[in-house]
Amino acid sequence: MTPPDNLRLDGRVAVVTGAGSGLGRAHALLLGSLGAAVVVNDLDAGSGSSARAVVDDLVAAGGTAMGCAADVSTEDGAASLVDFAVNTYGRLDAVVNNAGILRACDFAEMTADLFDRVVAVNLRSAFLVSRAAWPQMVRQGYGRIVSTTSNSGLLGTAGSTAYAAAKAGVWGLTLSLALEGMALGIQVNALAPLAYTPMAASSRLAPKAWSSGEGDAWSRRLDPALVAPVVAWLVHPQCTLNGQVLSAAGGRVARFAMALTNGYVADGLTIDDVCHREAEILSADSFEILPAASEEGRRLYARLLGSHPTHAT
Repeated sequence: MTPPDNLRLDGRVAVVTGAGSGLGRAHALLLGSLGAAVVVNDLDAGSGSSARAVVDDLVAAGGTAMGCAADVSTEDGAASLVDFAVNTYGRLDAVVNNAGILRACDFAEMTADLFDRVVAVNLRSAFLVSRAAWPQMVRQGYGRIVSTTSNSGLLGTAGSTAYAAAKAGVWGLTLSLALEGMALGIQVNALAPLAYTPMAASSRLAPKAWSSGEGDAWSRRLDPALVAPVVAWLVHPQCTLNGQVLSAAGGRVARFAMALTNGYVADGLTIDDVCHREAEILSADSFEILPAASEEGRRLYARLLGSHPTHAT
């Protein structure tokens, strides 16, 4: 189905990191098909590479795309990617921070070097590319940033401590940048996808049919192409979402949210109170979804002191 003209991305420029395969490839292909000029980033974007194949597919379909080989986990690599986009197309409207690696192992076997590498690719790259793009977006008074988190980080996964820590960090980075960008015309959101990709197939939790490459009905439903429309909407000028984390999988889109239970209050809280009121503290019968960390302080002030604060907390 051809989207209506008002949902196209003609004249927009987007950078997609880790775009040689999997989700990044799907994002790049859809953004290009909607009229955006796409910079396809991967470690290898030369002739014969998977990233080059994405560029060739986009151009063959009448789109505009260029490949850029850069290690976005480094400052120089992130800066060179953004410079390439701006120098080539004159502007940069959207950054899709998709680069990621999965190195699953039990915590007892996790080395500092492995932890640092996983965090560098999954979290540090999102920070570095966003930071490099930020001044250009501020000058334009417009920008869209979408970073890739994971339910592993938001909910936890045994055997993936480094990956989970990095993806949880993307959540905090996204929400904080969303607050900073609000007055600057920059909207920042995150995507928590489930899709059948080479990285997903390498997970210790992957079904045998995934790791063998054979696939199954579940993998066929988890097509990356069913995730890409969420990214396309989040980078679209008409989208007003900011500071949101959307789960996307198999055609279903939902919101991930951090919730705070109503909890228990005692003026002279003791260890005995915490012990015996544990069920009340954990009860999800009543909870709030807060828009910012400062809001918890405001609401807590009102609850404990019976009035609203006159200053931010």
